[in-house]
Amino acid sequence: MNWPKPLRYIWSGWALLWLLITTIPLASLVVIMGWLRLGDARAQHVAHFWAWLLGGGVGCPAHLEGGENLEPGGNYIFACNHSSALDITALLTVLPKNFRWIAKKELFRIPIFGPSLTAAGYIAIDRSDHRKAMESIAHAAERIQQGVSVVIFPEGTRSVDGRLLPFKSGGFTLALKSKRPVVPVAIVGSRQALAPKSKLLNPRPIRVIVGQPIPTADLKMGDREALAELSRTKVQELLDQAG
Repeated sequence: MNWPKPLRYIWSGWALLWLLITTIPLASLVVIMGWLRLGDARAQHVAHFWAWLLGGGVGCPAHLEGGENLEPGGNYIFACNHSSALDITALLTVLPKNFRWIAKKELFRIPIFGPSLTAAGYIAIDRSDHRKAMESIAHAAERIQQGVSVVIFPEGTRSVDGRLLPFKSGGFTLALKSKRPVVPVAIVGSRQALAPKSKLLNPRPIRVIVGQPIPTADLKMGDREALAELSRTKVQELLDQAG
């Protein structure tokens, strides 16, 4: 159901206010926790609370489907489709709290928000420098071997029309280095709630659908392209099944 446009303008104004109300104090809290060296795991709990509070407050709560496919305490590489800024809050709300993002370095320069990303243990990647990008991948692989999961958006950008873009294979290096399974994840409803480049919300629940993990223990680095394509196929299947 689509809200009338005048109501969407009003609600979007509230959403912007709620974003500021929730983000500034909680991001500041995470920064302080970083200064006090309280550990990024505690900071991740604050991030989870922020996402739950923000998503629910703007009328876009997230719901997990297929959670039984995940082993309690297991760590994975979650490969997700990406078509809305709301994908971030949805994943933070429902995925196990031991995961971290690999995010473009520009986000780490935003006042308060950037330092909070560092304090929460998120990993900056410089897409313009191949050597530094590979260093970030190696660091992420080390974190995975320590029991942390990582979320990647293999399309590399948000899909404007909602159709699944080709998967770039770079992020799958993480799976092959760490030998951890890749979990296909379909995010449904986020684009209808907030399309790319749009500032008007059309509130609705967001579904995060988790598929069966894809084993990587027996794969080699030469299988990276095939793994990326298989993961894309599995995400597309989840999207098709969701309707």
